[in-house]
Amino acid sequence: MHKIKRDNLKTVLLEWHAFPFPETTPRDFDIPALVKPPLTALIGPRRAGKTWLCFQAIRHLLAENVSRESILYINLEDERLHPLTGDELTNLFDVHRELFRAREDRPFYCFVDEIQNAPTWSKWARRITDQHPNLHLILTGSSAKLLGNEIATELRGRARVIPVFPYSWKEFLVSQAWSFKGWENLRLSPRKPELRRLYEDFSLLGGFPGVRKTQFPAETLREYYHAMFALDIIERFQVKNARMFEDYLKLQMSRFASLSSISNLEKELKSFGHGGSKATLLKYAGYAKETLLLFEVSLFSPKVRNQLLYPRKVYGIDQGLLNAIRFSTSEDKGRILENMVFLELRRRGHEVFYYAGKGEADFVIRNGTRTTLIVQVCYRIDDAKTRAREMQGLKEAMAELRCPKGLILTDDDWEDIGTGSESIPVRPFWHWAVAGV
Repeated sequence: MHKIKRDNLKTVLLEWHAFPFPETTPRDFDIPALVKPPLTALIGPRRAGKTWLCFQAIRHLLAENVSRESILYINLEDERLHPLTGDELTNLFDVHRELFRAREDRPFYCFVDEIQNAPTWSKWARRITDQHPNLHLILTGSSAKLLGNEIATELRGRARVIPVFPYSWKEFLVSQAWSFKGWENLRLSPRKPELRRLYEDFSLLGGFPGVRKTQFPAETLREYYHAMFALDIIERFQVKNARMFEDYLKLQMSRFASLSSISNLEKELKSFGHGGSKATLLKYAGYAKETLLLFEVSLFSPKVRNQLLYPRKVYGIDQGLLNAIRFSTSEDKGRILENMVFLELRRRGHEVFYYAGKGEADFVIRNGTRTTLIVQVCYRIDDAKTRAREMQGLKEAMAELRCPKGLILTDDDWEDIGTGSESIPVRPFWHWAVAGV
């Protein structure tokens, strides 16, 4: 390893050792379980809070009397380490031992931020966890496929992969020092107007932790988007036609919580003067999903062919990001709500599909071979036609998929439709996302 590079690595580690940890908003993660496995990978978009989650875990370790010398943190986006060759990881522990006296017979915790920047990182991770039985390696990365594929092939099931999204509604309330006492009766409480103000703010600006620290949150969100676009996609995947990819993303972002097909995208892009093939657009879809900018939900069908051929519903990583980069209207409130429900379902680890028959249902929740819940999302359900349409799609899906439970989530409605075992609860998102039904 070049002497200048080694000296830079020493400087970075010395700075880390003297780093005064700031107070962090507790994220809704099981921190002891996060640092327990030999290898944990935290995967999420940039600015979603992966680094601060690492800091939360380190604060937990220090509170448990783990010595500072037994904890190592390094961020591979530090420009002093670039260009990265892989030697930085190979020499990491040796340099750390030169500087600090960590006992090898005790657990050692190593946090490496943005690991995907280092060449052959997965081979290093496999070797180092094999050689050091007391090592707990915590990696973060911004590419779902990169980390997922490497972990699956190189690390052979020994790693735990944890998705990290922007703040959930519950985490956002914690960041605002909200008390959850008396939550069940909140819909009748004098504090409900205060909650509604926070809810409107969350629906508009989303959950990226750093957004509310800025004077111009919409501009900050656009900066996040452009960083994802330029660094995480165009640069990383070496996209040749950046203009066509930008138009592709604009189209997809404009139809969030709606059906989208490659055929329609191909036609629309051709009307803009682009000549991209379906194969190219499939690559573009892969890039957007790998960087966790967009998600796709397939039709639920026992036939894999149908799942592949039917249009997919598109969702974005954060409602604030969607609002900031598009021209929004009041008609989008229902789709924003649906996007928020999707993200909450994904945070909870659910496998999600949509249903289409004579009627439609927004989300089919599967657990193995069973359908456990059908969810409809509707901004308001006080209109008779809207209520009839939502109930028809929900009941049809429940009957066809033999699902005993249905749920309708709205902006602020609360009732039970029907009686007894046939009752369908209607709940506001702001309550369900914290307290359940």
